[in-house]
Amino acid sequence: MNVTTWIPGTDKYLDKLFDDLREKRYQDHDHRLWQNYSRKFYDFTVAHTIFFDDNGVPELCTSISSRECWPKNVYRIVNRTWKCNNKKKYLKKISVCMGESVKSQIDWLEKKTNCELYFISRQTNNWDNWVIDSFQKDFQVSFTKSNNKYLTCPCETDSTCWQKIIYNGNPKLLEHWKKK
Repeated sequence: MNVTTWIPGTDKYLDKLFDDLREKRYQDHDHRLWQNYSRKFYDFTVAHTIFFDDNGVPELCTSISSRECWPKNVYRIVNRTWKCNNKKKYLKKISVCMGESVKSQIDWLEKKTNCELYFISRQTNNWDNWVIDSFQKDFQVSFTKSNNKYLTCPCETDSTCWQKIIYNGNPKLLEHWKKK
């Protein structure tokens, strides 16, 4: 297994591989969120991550993003995440590829940025406690839950832009973030 996180535009091979895999996911209209993998959604990406299995085959792709509607030095991890060869709809536990990708992204943020808070967000309900417990138990990665919904994209009138988050970092930054 190998996990690589890098800045887009700094590795031609990985950039092409990531984009080819992204385009394949985008063209799979059987996937309920296929539109999320349009190239336009990667305009705010600061890093990409690919998890390779023991045979060197890409298993999971994800990104880290930053947006102007968030406080400074706040990053979203596991943004636009997909498994390349697995379409399970209901997961019973967080996979090794997901856990190790999150750890790689956290490590990258700590080494390459002035990150003060990173978060994971989803539009759905009832995911946060399970994810927090699973990351802590299986990967020793800690998150805190917020009961608010935060603005995750700049269109305040779009209900999908208001999402629940789990986070790690300076909680005072949440005071400077639009929330409901």
